[in-house]
Amino acid sequence: MKRAIGFTLLEVLVALAVLAIAMGAVIGATTQSVNTVGALRDQTFAGWVALNKVNELLLAPTAWPNEGSRKGEAELANRVWRWEARFGKTDDPDMRRLEVTVRAGETGPILGKLVAFKGRPPEKKPDQTQPGSQIPQRAPSPAPRGAGTKP
Repeated sequence: MKRAIGFTLLEVLVALAVLAIAMGAVIGATTQSVNTVGALRDQTFAGWVALNKVNELLLAPTAWPNEGSRKGEAELANRVWRWEARFGKTDDPDMRRLEVTVRAGETGPILGKLVAFKGRPPEKKPDQTQPGSQIPQRAPSPAPRGAGTKP
């Protein structure tokens, strides 16, 4: 009896099963990679929002922040981010702790968190340019050699 050339049905089914398992693993790895990229993008944007808010609060014209928290929204990358800033005391009475957390939604997980410190500004000294104040006069410094003169 002569055997026919080709694959049997069982060989084809085993090959398809191996291919299906391999393709499932490839699709799973690709899905994981796409999800990771999305999460990293969100964390990066949330970090930028937190950094912007920390800089805004540290550079605010108010002399000294009170303890407590503030909430608000910021727009970045065509999305609205929810932030919360908390000022608190530290061991140093001339220092305040600022913690900013950022979420993508009202109750979503924290995607960005940043801690900073703000020192008490120095006491303002009286303005010395008021009338009647003595402003010391300085003698003009000599011009460098060869400056402004032609031989």
